[in-house]
Parts: sequence; structure tokens; C-alpha cells
Amino acid sequence: MPAYASFSDRLFLVRHGRTAGNVSQVLTGGADDPLDEVGQAQAQAVAEWLTHQELASPRIFTSPFLRAKQTGTAIAEAFGSQITVLDGLQEIAPGDWQGRAYADMHTHAHELVRADGSFGFPGGESLAEVAKRFRAALEPELDDPGTPIVVAHGGSLIAFLIDLFGADVQQAWLDGRYAHANTAVTELRKLEHGWHAVNIASTGHLENLAKTNEQ
Repeated sequence: MPAYASFSDRLFLVRHGRTAGNVSQVLTGGADDPLDEVGQAQAQAVAEWLTHQELASPRIFTSPFLRAKQTGTAIAEAFGSQITVLDGLQEIAPGDWQGRAYADMHTHAHELVRADGSFGFPGGESLAEVAKRFRAALEPELDDPGTPIVVAHGGSLIAFLIDLFGADVQQAWLDGRYAHANTAVTELRKLEHGWHAVNIASTGHLENLAKTNEQ
């Protein structure tokens, strides 16, 4: 395997902290769902973890949605920095599936195969459409020095990673290989032949938080 190029070729992807919508396990797609108390603690935990990763000139990018901006702000404050909001990183639009249970995305996944053969929400977005806007927003930022930390959403991160690694869309959706729990972190490094996943959807930074909640 080729050697890692440099710290500036590291990319961190972070899902936002927990919200009431996450607890309800219902698709909302809403832009203004704030972090709940647990989500705020998760944001602080991931922020602290990131400060110990020897990041060169961290740059924090977030989706326009409140829950992502709140999570990103916690990270930025830990670095004495600020967030940059990128339109295009927001969650996949659920369309006609607004209000349906999360579980339906797996038990009724056949309904997500749209008439044109794409995989996504009827009346909403396909994963390919989300990946396209995500990459269009993020890729220009990767040309600048520093370490990007991108705070986005469960669906948009799945779409981006499926596209980045050329995975089969429906199979990757069903097997959950790119699913992120709240504030889970994926670390990518740029090698000679493209991006390499150092880890995907890691939640080790939440272990102490979980132990505290159990006491």
C-alpha cells in the first residue's frame, strides 16, 4: 500500500449529534431539528476526540441544517475556529416518505427503486442525486490546504461514500456498510490511487459517554 501523502490529505466525515427526530425513528428531513441533550454531549465528545488527532489546520464544514451546524460549532469551538456552511451537504429529501419509520427503509426497500431505475425516495431525491450535490459542494474545498472535517447526515454520508467507493447502491444501502450512528466518524486518506478508508463510522469517542449514562 502506498504511503500516506500528508496530513492535508486526511478527510473526516461526521454525522451530527442526536435529535428528537432520531429518537422517534421517523423520517423528517427537517432543517431545524436541534440537538437534544444527548446530542449536545455527543458533539462535545467528538469535538474533544478530534482535537487529539494531530490535525493540520482543521477546517470545519457543515450542512445548512441546524443539527449539523450545532455539531460543527462544538467542533470548531474546540479548535478555536469557525464553521463554513456548504449548501449541498444536507440530508436526503425523503419526498413522499416524509413521516415514515426508519425501519421501512429496509423492510420496504423495494419501494425505493424508482421508475427510472435509480435508488431513492419517490417524490424526493435519489442517492445518486445526493452524492452529486455533496461532491459538488465539497470537492472544491479539498484543493485548499488543511484537514477538512465535514459534518453532515446519515443519508447524505451514505450516498457520498457509495459514490466515492463505487459500491452497488442498493446492496450497500441494505447491508448498512456506510451507516453512521450519531457523531460516528469516518476517516479517509488520499493515496496515489484515490481515497482509502482508515475507519468507517467509528464511535469509540462515545464509550465514556455511554458509561456515564449507565451510572
